[in-house]
Amino acid sequence: MSQATAQQPLAGLKVIELSTMITCSLAAMTLRGQGASVVKVEPPGMGDAMRKIGTQKAGMSTLFNNCNRGKRSLAIDLKSSAGQEAVTQLAQDADVILHNYRPGVMNRLGFGSDRLRQLNPKLVYIAVSGFGTTGPMAAKPAYDHVIQGLSGLTDLQGEAADEYAYVRSLICDKVTAYTVAQAATAALLARASTGVGQHIDISMLHACIAFLWPDMMMNQTLDADDSEAMVMPPMADYYQVLKLKDGALTIAALHDHHWEALFPMLGHAELLDDPAFNSMAGRAVNVDKVMRVLKDPKIDIGVHEAMAILEAADVPCAICERRDTLSANDQINAIGAIESYVTKTMGKITVPTPPILFEGKATSLAADSPALGQHSVEILQELGFEQARIEALCAEGSVACN
Repeated sequence: MSQATAQQPLAGLKVIELSTMITCSLAAMTLRGQGASVVKVEPPGMGDAMRKIGTQKAGMSTLFNNCNRGKRSLAIDLKSSAGQEAVTQLAQDADVILHNYRPGVMNRLGFGSDRLRQLNPKLVYIAVSGFGTTGPMAAKPAYDHVIQGLSGLTDLQGEAADEYAYVRSLICDKVTAYTVAQAATAALLARASTGVGQHIDISMLHACIAFLWPDMMMNQTLDADDSEAMVMPPMADYYQVLKLKDGALTIAALHDHHWEALFPMLGHAELLDDPAFNSMAGRAVNVDKVMRVLKDPKIDIGVHEAMAILEAADVPCAICERRDTLSANDQINAIGAIESYVTKTMGKITVPTPPILFEGKATSLAADSPALGQHSVEILQELGFEQARIEALCAEGSVACN
């Protein structure tokens, strides 16, 4: 691995991303935020389908921007001779390749792991799939909604035993992306000792099951027939927003002294003498009753008055922010979690900064996202393609030259 500064530990590393949608795009941008350079290889014409999904300006969606900042775009037909040559050459000099094509596709294109790692033994090759490489669903298409259902997440989100509901965010895509980024750095660390890369398979389904398991599957961890097991309500039952007259609070009242402040604040002081509410054990067994109390405050109190009472009792709590007001929150600003800057294509944008502070120092990824094929010409020139050939490839549509 190349020498890197404390703030940019992956500086000098080269990442090649062949993907569409979020998993590999966000993983590669995470590596970019830690110093790696990233070439995003897209098909000419439409490019990554994510470019056209959701709010957009000048032909680029904010969803695409939020997963692709700081990359270079090579838009080339992978089935063409030029595409075969270009990606093969990129792989010979790369540290990491990420892709999320279905199992078998990269082999058919000529970019399989065995071939590319034979050409470049130091290459870390990461193949991301929806359902894994074996089993009856291995070749099926997968998106976040599908993985939420199969992983049990929609069951967890349902409020009743016979209800199912989504987490209304691309949570499975993003969990997989961070799993990919962690796997990449682990493999690079191993390479520093062995001198060789490796092949890594990661499925969205497996990554999400592992992510959800610690709390979601507490009641399924022990043997169902274990007579000594004391089954308690799952952690999901403890999630209840406290709605007040002018907003809402999120609280995590755990200890008795927390509830000694909370119950009177809600107009339920009498519950401090009720065994179902006045001890941690009682509240754990009767969590459904506790949540009903939180849903029905008897006192008309505002969020700021409630926060003063809860903070005085050292109850973990915070105001439930609206998405439109996040950037005005004092704590979010204090840690520098969000930055705004002006881009050439989209004008002023607001995005999160990289959340990891190496050596305690903040970093920034205040960079443009690439237009489709924006860097095709310069990348092909770097690979030794003659200018006349590049111009011909652009003219015939095998390469998008922006």
